[in-house]
Amino acid sequence: MRFKEKSVIVTGGASGIGRAIAEQFAQEGATVVVADINRESTQDAVEAISARGGRALPVNVDVSNPKSVQEMVDTTVDANGRLDIIVNSAAVPSVSKIIDISFETWNKVININLTGTFLCAQAAARCMVDAGSGRIINLASVNGQRAITGRGAYTAAKGGVIMLTRIMAAELGPENITVNAIAPGPVDTAMVEEMHTAATREAWYRALPIKRYAKPQEVADATLFLASDEARYITGHVLNVDGGFDATGLLFEL
Repeated sequence: MRFKEKSVIVTGGASGIGRAIAEQFAQEGATVVVADINRESTQDAVEAISARGGRALPVNVDVSNPKSVQEMVDTTVDANGRLDIIVNSAAVPSVSKIIDISFETWNKVININLTGTFLCAQAAARCMVDAGSGRIINLASVNGQRAITGRGAYTAAKGGVIMLTRIMAAELGPENITVNAIAPGPVDTAMVEEMHTAATREAWYRALPIKRYAKPQEVADATLFLASDEARYITGHVLNVDGGFDATGLLFEL
């Protein structure tokens, strides 16, 4: 088991990509703190992990609240003795043209997706500096690299996550802490099922060399790699898990 005895936090761990990541860490021997704002879903995720023989702890957290974030980290250290890895997966979607985004929606998306990632990474990093090592993995998106219609607030937040990842990697490298990001393309989750119209899916299929959406477990596989010893000399990197989307321009039959 690659992560036996490791202490891991996964924010947004109650559903979607975050839940797949939490479950795979537990399968690999880690003790996982499933941190999410939804108490019922968090408890369900923990029970599912426990039923498979894994070790997990539920923590209710509002990632946009510094006090709540610090309590999450403190609870983890109190329960597990340390914090080795944090995966910042908590996020909310937004679909709206730039001219139609309300101030309230803009603030919510930035506060959770970008500021929440910063607060969780910062609190974890302070703990890891004291321990002398650590892994921080932020969930960004191809939306943070390329413009996608109707994703203005989300794109701005995820672009910020990428730059946050790079500056943290630069500053925390001397402390033996790596900081990397995962940039998924379209992933089959309940949130995406609700957001993506038939037109959205058709546009994605045209743009993807691999003609399907990713499974949450495929994003989890990449995340666990960046958290592993095999990735110990990788930092400041954005790993695209996007079916080739970022590599392509025009796609057509010759």
